[in-house]
Amino acid sequence: MINGLDVSISGIKAMEKRMSTTANNLANTVSDGFKKDRVTLSENQNGGVDATVSKVDTPGTIVEDQGTTRELSNVDMAEELVSTIPTKAIYTANLKMIQAQDELMGMVVNIKK
Repeated sequence: MINGLDVSISGIKAMEKRMSTTANNLANTVSDGFKKDRVTLSENQNGGVDATVSKVDTPGTIVEDQGTTRELSNVDMAEELVSTIPTKAIYTANLKMIQAQDELMGMVVNIKK
């Protein structure tokens, strides 16, 4: 029972990191030379979720402006916004699992009384 809570909590924390990374990428969309981050999810030894952040080193668009060359950010706003949809769904599913486990524990406590 407790293991199930740990797994759901690790899922929520992983989605928090994923959403935070997306927000940072979006905030830096217009920052010259900014390289976006990506979160990779993996299963840990306890069955939970680990989130690892890594830099995406693809070049941004190169523009010339009044004789100067500069590299724009490599963040694609559409890609970032679309990635929030599954993140929200996974976050919601983990919250539902915690709610179900809480209700089950309440029933067990009531039976024991």
